[in-house]
Amino acid sequence: VVTRTPRELVDGASGSLRPTHAGKGSPEGHQALMGNEVDTEYLTFDKEGFPDCVVRQVEEAAAEVLRREVKVVRYPGTDDINGVKFINTPGIGDVHLASKDSSTGPLKLPMYASSESLVQVAGHKDVLPQEMLEAVGQAIRAAISKQILRVIIRPFEGDKPGSFTRIEDNRRDYGLPPSGPTVLDHLYEQGIPVYGIGKTPDMFNGRGFNPNRMEKGHSDEERMQTLIRHFGQRNNGTGLYFANLIGTDMTFGHPRNSEGYVHHIEMISARLRELLAAMTFRDLLIVTSDHGTDPTHQAHTNHTYENVPLLVASPGIRGAIDLGRRETFTDVAATIADIFRLEETANNGRRTRTYGGRSFLQQLV
Repeated sequence: VVTRTPRELVDGASGSLRPTHAGKGSPEGHQALMGNEVDTEYLTFDKEGFPDCVVRQVEEAAAEVLRREVKVVRYPGTDDINGVKFINTPGIGDVHLASKDSSTGPLKLPMYASSESLVQVAGHKDVLPQEMLEAVGQAIRAAISKQILRVIIRPFEGDKPGSFTRIEDNRRDYGLPPSGPTVLDHLYEQGIPVYGIGKTPDMFNGRGFNPNRMEKGHSDEERMQTLIRHFGQRNNGTGLYFANLIGTDMTFGHPRNSEGYVHHIEMISARLRELLAAMTFRDLLIVTSDHGTDPTHQAHTNHTYENVPLLVASPGIRGAIDLGRRETFTDVAATIADIFRLEETANNGRRTRTYGGRSFLQQLV
């Protein structure tokens, strides 16, 4: 049952953002929101799979770290496969586990992708302890093409197919730095604190974030509680809080679990009410997405290229404001620059940075 709140009861702004950047991955979307639109698509491996040169580079980089021969193990017929299904397929996770002893031959290294620009490597905690797996991931990142956006290591545990589970807290992403400046860079230059909550800093390879202002969190509810806690601590002063929630993407979006998706949105909505209650008139909340992941889409289980919602709220906003269909994700960056009065030199004068977008701040005030 869908119910609509009468417009006269709404205090807040709403609209949508149109993706105009290349690709539909998380890093591209995050960077576009912060003012850097990627204009060249990265390599993806959903059709032809990994080329032989990439497989060789991964094997050689891992072998150098581990000081033993390494052979990549792939899913039959495709590299575009769900990670949980992948490690639990006979001949993959179990073969990797059995290759722990170097006397049995080369280490079998599970490797897969998705329709994003990814190389994902799975490692059993008893075969490749966390520190060792991280070293492998870093070596692979250094060895492979700069046209591949991310390397992700996926630690897992269990003793046989069907029992293997990923250790999500130990996942690590090794990306590329943004190809151009973002609003995060300019906030950092001005000494304005930027707090990264969830996997957000990974999307910028850590650039623009102070390591002391990053909190991963174990769940979306915990990440929301982190935001609420920060907003309740008024001594924190001015800053930008950039949080990423993964439930509508990884947990329920990719598996196309629409019922779970709805329940997760309900949880987020409840926490947003608490967050709004902790905010002051000087605070502004922007809720949007880095890409689409339609839980009802049936053609594939990857990200969907579509407009994303834009919701804006503050105790200072009265009435319903229509922000319309915005032409680019970078409107968010332009608005942030407007709020923090970030300027640049233009035509022998000074102006507020726009990042190619249009600020919607004046529509709010």
